[in-house]
Amino acid sequence: MAQNKELENIRHSFAHVLAASVQKLYPNVELGIGPVIENGFYYDFGKLKVDENDLAKIEKEMRNILKEKYAFKKKLWPAAKAVTHYKKEKQPYKLDLIKELKKESAKVGMVSTGDMFLDLCRGGHVKNTSELPADAFKLTKIAGAYWRGSEENKMLTRIYGLLFATKKELKEYI
Repeated sequence: MAQNKELENIRHSFAHVLAASVQKLYPNVELGIGPVIENGFYYDFGKLKVDENDLAKIEKEMRNILKEKYAFKKKLWPAAKAVTHYKKEKQPYKLDLIKELKKESAKVGMVSTGDMFLDLCRGGHVKNTSELPADAFKLTKIAGAYWRGSEENKMLTRIYGLLFATKKELKEYI
């Protein structure tokens, strides 16, 4: 059984793999946030129209990414560089987050998953995707969630996933 911090890092890394998979399958998606929650993780997306039937396809893509042994690497970027990057990528939610982070620091954390995915992130990751248990996660549901929890903001699509240290723990929970 992974210790709590270790399991939290695994779950957070899975949120990045989920976002990378969704972005690969749906290239025009807008990326929101992807935190760890009790028993798993989620990620919020704009411009994404999926339903429960799409979860198996997304899970399959996630497992493909896990096989590739992509390294998670964090770098501090000047906030202005991150703004330029996310403007080019047409990622309004990341731009909104950078505005908030700029109040705290002139630099922001950017985490790459190999060379296939880059995300704004504070961190807490495993070293590479081969450390993630491909048989101990399951995408479970899709829900609507307002950006930043305010009904005055746009409704995003939230994809939830369960993740445990082992396949046995996942099966027992389900």
